[in-house]
Amino acid sequence: MPDIIKNTKDESKEELPSLEWQAPEYNFNHKTTDWFWSLGIICAAGIVSAFLFKNFLLAVIIILGGFSLSLYAAKKPRIISFGINSQGIRIENKIYYYDDLKKFWINYDPPVKKELLLESKKTFMPHTTVMLGDADPVKVRAILKKFLPEQQIEESMSTIISKFFGF
Repeated sequence: MPDIIKNTKDESKEELPSLEWQAPEYNFNHKTTDWFWSLGIICAAGIVSAFLFKNFLLAVIIILGGFSLSLYAAKKPRIISFGINSQGIRIENKIYYYDDLKKFWINYDPPVKKELLLESKKTFMPHTTVMLGDADPVKVRAILKKFLPEQQIEESMSTIISKFFGF
């Protein structure tokens, strides 16, 4: 009798959709030495002009900014685990609940763009970009359509500027 109870399944329950994948944290663009030389020349010109105007604080800010940009440009992305389930979208250990999201859009133009754009209801976190990596965009779309509306989301100005400068 216990074997019958153990093997019985509730066939009426629909299996909740879920998907897991891994992808780089962001698209990495390899910078040439010319790119770093250009950054150095621009920073040097800014520092010289800051000293000519006797604005030493600006010189310090330019030095820190140039150093930060060069470090970020050389940094390789980490591999992040992503997931979609009935609760929301998981990025590493943080879950973005569907109740906090307005809509989604899949930017899929391989090999250049393979990303999921999410628009949040929160004022200070309007857009989140999730790299799709090897995830099937058709499956991602099918799962998300059950919970969120699909509407085109334009890239933010900061994203457009960062792509222009090679980030």
